[in-house]
Amino acid sequence: MSLHHDPVKAGDHVFLVDGSSFIFRAYFQSIRQDAKYNYRSDRLPTGAVRLFCTKLFQFVREGAAGIKPTHLGIIFDKSENSFRKELYPPYKANRSEPPEDLIPQFPLMRAAVRAFGLVPIEQDRYEADDLIATYADEARARGADVLIISADKDLMQLIRDGVAMYDPASGEREERRIGLAEVQDYFGVPPEKVVDVQALAGDSTDNVPGARGIGVKTAAQLINEYGDLDTLLARAGEIKQPKRREILTTPESVELIKVSKQLVTLERNVALEVPLDDLGLAAPDGPTLIGFLKAMEFTTITKRAAETCGVAAEAIEPDPAFVGPAAWRGRNGAIIETVAAIETAEEKIEGTQRPSGPRKNARYGEAPQREIAPSGPAELASARAALALVTPFDRSTYKTIAALADLDHIIAAAFEAGLVAVDTETSSLDPMQAELVGISLCVVEGQGVYIPLRHRGEGAGDLFGGDALLPGQLPVADVLARLLPLLESASVLKIAHNAKFDTLVFKQHGIAVRPIDDTLLLSYVLDAGLTDHGMDVLSEKFFHHKPLAFGEVAGSGRTFIGFARVPIERATEYSAEDADVTLRLWNVLKPRLPAERMTNVYETLERPMVEVLARMESRGISIDRTILSRLSGEFAQDMARLEAEIFAVAGETFNLGSPKQLGDILFGKMGLPGAKKTATGAWSTAAGVLEDLAEQGNPFARLILDWRQLSKLKSTYTDALPGYVNPQTHRVHTSYALAATTTGRLSSSEPNLQNIPVRTEAGRKIRRAFIAAPGHKLISADYSQIELRLLAHIADIPQLRQAFADGLDIHALTASEMFGVPVAGMPSEVRRRAKAINFGIIYGISSFGLANQLGIPRDEAGAYIRQYFERFPGIRAYMDATKGIARAQGYVTTLFGRKCHYPRINASNPSERAFNERAAINAPIQGSAADIIRRAMARMDAALEKAGLSAQMLLQVHDELVFEVPDAEVEATIALVRKIMTDAPHPAIQLSVPLQVDAKAAQNWDEAH
Repeated sequence: MSLHHDPVKAGDHVFLVDGSSFIFRAYFQSIRQDAKYNYRSDRLPTGAVRLFCTKLFQFVREGAAGIKPTHLGIIFDKSENSFRKELYPPYKANRSEPPEDLIPQFPLMRAAVRAFGLVPIEQDRYEADDLIATYADEARARGADVLIISADKDLMQLIRDGVAMYDPASGEREERRIGLAEVQDYFGVPPEKVVDVQALAGDSTDNVPGARGIGVKTAAQLINEYGDLDTLLARAGEIKQPKRREILTTPESVELIKVSKQLVTLERNVALEVPLDDLGLAAPDGPTLIGFLKAMEFTTITKRAAETCGVAAEAIEPDPAFVGPAAWRGRNGAIIETVAAIETAEEKIEGTQRPSGPRKNARYGEAPQREIAPSGPAELASARAALALVTPFDRSTYKTIAALADLDHIIAAAFEAGLVAVDTETSSLDPMQAELVGISLCVVEGQGVYIPLRHRGEGAGDLFGGDALLPGQLPVADVLARLLPLLESASVLKIAHNAKFDTLVFKQHGIAVRPIDDTLLLSYVLDAGLTDHGMDVLSEKFFHHKPLAFGEVAGSGRTFIGFARVPIERATEYSAEDADVTLRLWNVLKPRLPAERMTNVYETLERPMVEVLARMESRGISIDRTILSRLSGEFAQDMARLEAEIFAVAGETFNLGSPKQLGDILFGKMGLPGAKKTATGAWSTAAGVLEDLAEQGNPFARLILDWRQLSKLKSTYTDALPGYVNPQTHRVHTSYALAATTTGRLSSSEPNLQNIPVRTEAGRKIRRAFIAAPGHKLISADYSQIELRLLAHIADIPQLRQAFADGLDIHALTASEMFGVPVAGMPSEVRRRAKAINFGIIYGISSFGLANQLGIPRDEAGAYIRQYFERFPGIRAYMDATKGIARAQGYVTTLFGRKCHYPRINASNPSERAFNERAAINAPIQGSAADIIRRAMARMDAALEKAGLSAQMLLQVHDELVFEVPDAEVEATIALVRKIMTDAPHPAIQLSVPLQVDAKAAQNWDEAH
């Protein structure tokens, strides 16, 4: 059979094959088979083509899912430059280059389609999925049934009555038919709402941004609750969770979500170059098909195809167009060069290698992949990326360790290899209070093991029906005693993903894990701003493998059972896979450090922080619950007073927490200016709207803002903080995230101690509740105006550099330069305006933003900004140069070499482009400040110990460090802390301006600041 013109009608069966997906699937399946079948006798790679032809022959002859096609379309991506690249240039930017031995097979796939008498369908500006969507809609409109042959989740939005998907068996999983129920099970929503879920969840593989921090499950919950994406965005202000509400109301984030929906929505009205009716099947031309298959040296399928076509294979010569290098040079000269490059690389392949010792163990086998002996860092990184795809994931190979002798073998293998991937499973996400449930290790890719320690079953072995440990587990004390020499050995590298958590867990058991490598931080150093750094995301990105999700084994919501109740066999699959993925990620990411010249950033700014932050988090800080309780009462009274004033002005009572009711009062009843409606027709009462009204002098808006701030402080801090007190230490232990921002700034959570306001009286009252232990003081050491100082250095502004060198008031100097007002006797209002401009310029403030901040007309604010650039022309030059660099290379760097990526810097959307430009301008400044305080923190504990001081570093709040110090050591500690912080850039950078550190000691945090 081959294609011919046969109009599609009711009752026909139209098969639409995602050819591009099949190419890669065939390749990865082929490399898991015997290598002798993957090359022609002249060393041309053909393994993927062989499997592609086998599957194509099956579709043509037998159909699929019990159905034989009347029409068949094999559809490919023509190039990566689809219309989506115009919408969002970084689209699919994260995708790695195809393996070298696959490249020569791309044209062969299309040649194979033609040999079967079919037409390889592809069109400029559109992806295969768009063509499939268009064909499917047209065929269904004519009454035909459609079967889409693909495993691509993006195509699930097309499924409906009469349109299904079929995922053929691949060696990794059995064939399956995908219908409405399967889509609901996968996405949590029906097909018509899939794009809304995808727009929120994003896609790291295709670099679809989505909403940061929202995955498929959360996205499905939100869409099911609100009905659709537009309604969700319109009512996002009602969401109770602060982080979720913020990400769904911030204009920049909302814009990215809307762009994401455009990216994931398939185009269904493509002007098709190959009409649907031309996909009809007819018998293939036997000699043409056999000639191609013989040229490819596909013996088995040649015999089967000859029998089907009724021709004698021995009588047909191989097609000369596909035989020999000369023929291929004429058809595609690049193929011969690629084949030669592959053969050269293969000559370098020599067994297995590891940094220390061979990767072999008599009991647990040898690594099943090959490694290239490269000529340089870039070659090694490229080789590791390609070889990472060779070893298949097979959860059935993971082992449960139930005997100490088996554990000893693993430990011996780790010592011999010089490295081991480690992961802990716990009863809680709080490492300070979590119970250790199990430990997984991996020394060889594909050979992870799990050591269960505290898995429990209801009533197992318990006379009274309570929880008891499941049988087949090792004693915790015995396991930790054997692991301690390994985990503390300087000769064995411990590899973990988010190593700080595991370090803290082991620290609770008296084990100091070192040395470590953290794959989370490796990814962060290399790709900050380009991708999420979660292990599951990176696994799909680099290995095209989706690991088991925690919720799949431990449940979620009402079905949550906790990891300690997960059956041991299932826990082994999950945990050993995590260790396996971690080791594979290390193999891929670590060689990129020298290849991309990022080793120094990782070694000096990231890796040391794991131990530093682990120590800080374990120390915690004391709080005074009495103060917090009293403040909760005060805030409640103040809120009640504000409510009474608000209701009096409004002339009625209403729910202050309801955006709709508030909007009706503000813009319906009162008729205030600046009204904006959301997509649902409700008035917008976002913070920006209220702040605009307040800046215009509206007292009602100011009352609402004051009430909201008190409500947030009460719920987030005064009410909540006592619940964070650890019952063993009686202190609060925050958690710091190293890889949370593009610029290197740390973030704090559970609880967030970095967002307590310092410039409001309410915020300062909360800080008074953070206290020193008896006989101690808290020291707050804060860099003074560090970002302005770095601006003076980086942009090379002589006036600012001189002012800092002379110790002058920089805001007064700026006011004097701009407004011609003497520094002596300068009015405070004039200095305030200069201060707002100084700090605003760093963050790319607009005339509109400055006007709002200062309460002045927009044209006056614009004049201030223009005058500022005239007085300090170097700043404008720096901003323009930085934007140019970011546009050209997609990233900017800090003084210490950290890369801050902004892939949307060239976005077609003006507001998105402007946002990225402002961020790129600020990143070298804010990022360098973050790097400086990291350098200080990395040196601090050792310096204190060397000086014989017992001060402990407890908190970091952007440019501030907080210490707890014995009363007798306050002065000596302040002097040393100042020195370490001011000298932090040395010897890497000699700043042209001095750093200044303000430090003070007191009994509580507010008085020390």
